[in-house]
Amino acid sequence: MIERDNLHRRGQALEDQYFQRVDQELLKKLREKSERAERLAELTKATGVRDEQVANHLIEAGFDASNIAAMTLTPIVFVAWASGSVTPEERKGVMSAALRRGVSSNPLAFRLLEQWLQRRPPREMWHLWKEYAAAVHQDLPAETANKLRARLLEQAKEVAMASGGVLGVEKICPAEQRVLDEIESTLPARDED
Repeated sequence: MIERDNLHRRGQALEDQYFQRVDQELLKKLREKSERAERLAELTKATGVRDEQVANHLIEAGFDASNIAAMTLTPIVFVAWASGSVTPEERKGVMSAALRRGVSSNPLAFRLLEQWLQRRPPREMWHLWKEYAAAVHQDLPAETANKLRARLLEQAKEVAMASGGVLGVEKICPAEQRVLDEIESTLPARDED
């Protein structure tokens, strides 16, 4: 009888231990889901992106409200990298654009931008920017969207022209022009009614 009670108690202890572990895993998943929902809400508020799929892609890539400002400079960074390396002049142009946009007041975004200038961001970042930019561009009033488009293209062209091409001729190389063309096709000019 004592042996059976010990066996029963041991079985009960193992069962309790198992369910405690299951409960902890469920609580962890709920906490993670809650934190993700909070990050999603903050990101949506910071960006104005209404498309939940786009916002989720940004979160999956490591963006949140604290560093999303760097995403707005992605096309300028890709223009700088278009020729295969970032020259000091191109770096200066990107940093100038960051300062004009107030990114320097956001330490996480600024650090991310500096990393991108040291090591080329992955191509997936370009595709993510295009998805993000198209969603924002579509949701903005036409006049605002066109102003932001014009400002971005102007800054991107400044960076493209910063290195001067070969012997100062052809200020914008073909690779940089392809990136500029992609920016224009991602953010088409809109009719202002």
